[in-house]
Amino acid sequence: MSEDEQDEVEDIVDLEAVPGWADSRPSQVPQTLNEGPPQAAVAPARPAAKPIPPRVPPTPTPPPPAPAPAAPQPVTQKPEAEEAAEAEEAAAKAAADKKTPGRPLWVWPKQIPGQPYSTAPVRCCPVLFGKTQFAACFGSKLIAFDWKNSGLEVLWEYDCVAHVPGSPVLGNDGLIRVHSSDGWLHCVDQQGAREWDPVPVGEPLGWAAPVVDADGNAYVSSYSGGLLKVTARGNFKSTPFFRTRQKFDSTGVIYQGVLYTGCEDAYVYAIELGEDTGRNLWDQLDNRGKTDWFINSAPAVTADGMIVVAGRDENLYGFHRDGKLAWKVNIPGQMLSSPLVGGNGDIYIGNSILKVAQKDRGKMVCIDGSSHRIRWEYDAKGAVESIPVIGDDDVLYFGDNAGYIHALRPDGHCLWSTNVRSAVRSAGMIVGPNRLVFGTDGGTMVGILCSSGGVSRKGWAKYMAKIR
Repeated sequence: MSEDEQDEVEDIVDLEAVPGWADSRPSQVPQTLNEGPPQAAVAPARPAAKPIPPRVPPTPTPPPPAPAPAAPQPVTQKPEAEEAAEAEEAAAKAAADKKTPGRPLWVWPKQIPGQPYSTAPVRCCPVLFGKTQFAACFGSKLIAFDWKNSGLEVLWEYDCVAHVPGSPVLGNDGLIRVHSSDGWLHCVDQQGAREWDPVPVGEPLGWAAPVVDADGNAYVSSYSGGLLKVTARGNFKSTPFFRTRQKFDSTGVIYQGVLYTGCEDAYVYAIELGEDTGRNLWDQLDNRGKTDWFINSAPAVTADGMIVVAGRDENLYGFHRDGKLAWKVNIPGQMLSSPLVGGNGDIYIGNSILKVAQKDRGKMVCIDGSSHRIRWEYDAKGAVESIPVIGDDDVLYFGDNAGYIHALRPDGHCLWSTNVRSAVRSAGMIVGPNRLVFGTDGGTMVGILCSSGGVSRKGWAKYMAKIR
């Protein structure tokens, strides 16, 4: 009970308990007729109130005694030699971290909160035109970089006006061709200067990039079907160089004067490149180059001249130079990537397993170059649409749709995987010693430290490779 409540209790006096209070009250018996007039009653004197004891203040509780101060501990000084050894060890660890393969070194452009930047996915394959100089497409711009030891430097930018969906192409003449979505083919030199006026070749297809022959002539897949030709000087005829009703929505390859490309009619075409027109060397009536569904992947060429192509019918095909089927391997899932060929003849292809109400899965599949059977499969973190690149140390690099970039040995063992936090559907490229780049769906390009000194010179080691 509080002190205020005690005060209130102490101020109340129980009059019934006061001695003599009940006897001093007047009688409550009613008067009768025989009684005389009522006598005035004299009220008894009110007894004195019960005395209230004086308030006694509460006794304060003494505070607990303060703990005794701890005895001072002697401060031990580390020997200078030990401190120097620890500092040297920390510096060595930091230097080792910087040299660890798989470590991202930069992301371009830097995503600063509140600052606008292009969010168009970067799915192109960069072109290398110097020891560490390369160019890639970001939205509507072709941007050249130099990845120096001190970091990434922007060399120049070329504005294509409209978005560029495909990859830039570097010809033997050192010029870079770019096909923009507004239907123009651009050509610039390695300083970013325009070589000739853009040529109106029509809207680009989603999977096809221009192909350039040894003389600098560019061949473009037409949106209405067939091929268009633009000469090394930028001359162009609107009539098709090669006619077909179906679209060549595939990036072709040129091998010994013949352009091999996939078509929406489920055939691979072998087009002899003449001066004014092209001619298909494979007789479709004899089922030369025939698959069971349309083709979007870019073909690869093995060391013995076999044409390898991934069909959308879940089969990987190998064709002889005359178009006859050499072998076929069934790989369940969608092969939205393009095949590569290692130095030992093994074939690598990314695979996507997409099923309703299930998490997307993906694999990197290795086909034995001799038996043409599946040698191993590596489970990625997500679907694999990225086109790999093979380093000169035979390490295979690729990305997946879960945002991871992987590095595998030829036997399928994972050396490292790095999360870049955005889907990687682009083709990989090694743009200098220990310099690996990939584009992301977040609109950026990431530079990663790798163990390879460059792209392998054996096999078909990258997207749009060339036989050496």
